[in-house]
Amino acid sequence: MTAWRFLPCLVLMLVLFAGEMQASQAELIGNCSRPLVIRASETYSPFSMKDKNGVAVGIDNVFIAKIMKLVGCEYRFEFLPWKRSLYAIEHGDIDVLPSASFTKERAEYGLFSVPYRNDVIGFVVRNGDAGRIPLGSLEDVISQDLVIGQVRGAYRGEAFETFAESPEGARHVIDVSVAPHGLQLLLANRVDLLLGIPAAYIAQAKNQGYGHTVEEHPFLLGKEPVRLMFSKKNIAPELVRKINDAIIAETQTAQYRALYGVQGVGIEDLADNH
Repeated sequence: MTAWRFLPCLVLMLVLFAGEMQASQAELIGNCSRPLVIRASETYSPFSMKDKNGVAVGIDNVFIAKIMKLVGCEYRFEFLPWKRSLYAIEHGDIDVLPSASFTKERAEYGLFSVPYRNDVIGFVVRNGDAGRIPLGSLEDVISQDLVIGQVRGAYRGEAFETFAESPEGARHVIDVSVAPHGLQLLLANRVDLLLGIPAAYIAQAKNQGYGHTVEEHPFLLGKEPVRLMFSKKNIAPELVRKINDAIIAETQTAQYRALYGVQGVGIEDLADNH
């Protein structure tokens, strides 16, 4: 008889729980109901930078602004370091993370667009070292006792992930929080190779007043398609589909080709990922 006295309370708790679940699901954005918060980098030239007025500029941000206009979404950029932005996407503190590579780990808490450009992954070195450091594979880094600098949390392909996670390879890798710190370590002879997008590092070196102190090494690790990553806590799949349609349409334009050049995606890249 005593158990029956608690039945109304139990029913009330179930109703409240169901209501919270429905409210949570309703909060997912599927129709641009509020401005989207999009991560931007302060120093990732030429893709994303902060200008002297504190505005997010760069070719990725130009492209993203066009895509948001096509789907009818208002937005604002928020400057965050890369590692912190991954945390922010996972926990719903921001909505969109550009320049993201797809990984199984990230797919647990994020949705992904089709690719919107390609990253060409390689190394920059001190000016003059491209001809003095022979590289044919990552194993040559170990045999020559070289040190690689890389931005913490950035994905640079499966080959480098395997190398960096191996006991031998890990001893030859140093993480940095942001790209400018990596350039400082390279020019101070603390690292020998800086891993990332060579064109971006060279542009950043010029912007930071280092002039022509770094150059691209001819050894390339590969080409990695990058996407917009969306927080599963905030963004509904139907909005991702609308954004995908806008990306596919925009990548067929002459303006897109002029913006990204050789780093642009082709129709074959989109067909495999739509």
